[in-house]
Amino acid sequence: MTMKDTLKAALEYAMALDEGAPRIKKRMEDFLASTGYDRRRKIKWGTDNCNKHYFSGIFWYAGEKYYFTCRMGRVEELTKI
Repeated sequence: MTMKDTLKAALEYAMALDEGAPRIKKRMEDFLASTGYDRRRKIKWGTDNCNKHYFSGIFWYAGEKYYFTCRMGRVEELTKI
C-alpha cells in the first residue's frame, strides 16, 4: 500500500467518524499511527471548504502537501501538490 493509498484510507476513516476538521486531523493521525507510521509526524491542516455534502482542503504530512475532495464521506480525489 502506497503512502497516498494509506492517507486516502485514513481520510475516509476519519470522515466516517467525525465532521469537524480538528477531529478529522486527530483521527487521521491515530489511523496512521495504528498502521505503523511514525506517531511523531503530525498532520498540519491548511484551508478547508465544506458544506453538508462536500468537503475539500489541503494538508501537509511528512513534508508533502496534499489536496483532497470528499463527497458524502468518500474521498473522490487525493493529489500530492
